[in-house]
Amino acid sequence: MNRKAVNLGLFGLVLLLALVAYFEPGIKQAAEKIPLTNLKPEEVDFIRISDNRGRDLVMERVQGRWQMRSPFKKPADEQRIRQLLDITTTRSFSRFALPEAQLAEFGLDPAPIHLQLNETRLEIGGNEPVQFRRYVRVGDQLHLISNGFHHHLMAQADDFVNKTETP
Repeated sequence: MNRKAVNLGLFGLVLLLALVAYFEPGIKQAAEKIPLTNLKPEEVDFIRISDNRGRDLVMERVQGRWQMRSPFKKPADEQRIRQLLDITTTRSFSRFALPEAQLAEFGLDPAPIHLQLNETRLEIGGNEPVQFRRYVRVGDQLHLISNGFHHHLMAQADDFVNKTETP
């Protein structure tokens, strides 16, 4: 066999392996990216963040602008609200029916943080121990989401007040 035929055969083999690696036959397509809620951020007009320590923040969109209603009556930080509302469409990496008898295992007995977006109620629980994703209860479903919203959910009322506007 001459050298040219061997090189051509090796090239074909490399090409075939590259195609197999690229198309991954036999491997199922990645799971569909399911959002945490059916809401879109622009549809939300009411936000309540409360916890089991007594914190209760209420914000409402009035004539296209966010206003804090409780504990202060002041204009809200629009950018902070937009960042928080991204939770509506954040990816749910996993979801399953909530086992009511095991709420404590998910940090939901009781849930330390409650988030209400319009009429949709979310209970924010603990982290799962492997990838540190956050357990979130929405209705009778338990979801796992990235932990990127927790700092917004833990923020104090002052953090949601627009510092550049006066009432």
